[in-house]
Amino acid sequence: MSFAAQNLYAFMELLATHPSLFSPQNFVELEELIYSTPDDMEQMSTVIASWYQEYPNILKSQLEILKKYATNLDSNHKSPGDKKANTNIPKYELDKKNIINAIQQSSSSAKEEKKPTSK
Repeated sequence: MSFAAQNLYAFMELLATHPSLFSPQNFVELEELIYSTPDDMEQMSTVIASWYQEYPNILKSQLEILKKYATNLDSNHKSPGDKKANTNIPKYELDKKNIINAIQQSSSSAKEEKKPTSK
């Protein structure tokens, strides 16, 4: 798996698992960035990486997930004749539509987390 793919999968996982790291403005910025970027995995990865470099907490969490992906890939190399499949590969395509969907879902999750609970 290329670094661009690892970076995008890790970022989508970050969006899904840590939506509270992102402000409402972050979600708007990300959507605008992805909409204005060609539907090319390398270019989207570069744009997202440039964006999260500006946010230390997001960068730190992204790097932790990337490290996990790299570790999983290293431990899942198959030997000749090994029939074990790599089950750590996400099941979705890395395209503009799926990345925007991940941003929107994370934005909705973040709003749900911040709603006051009525007692």
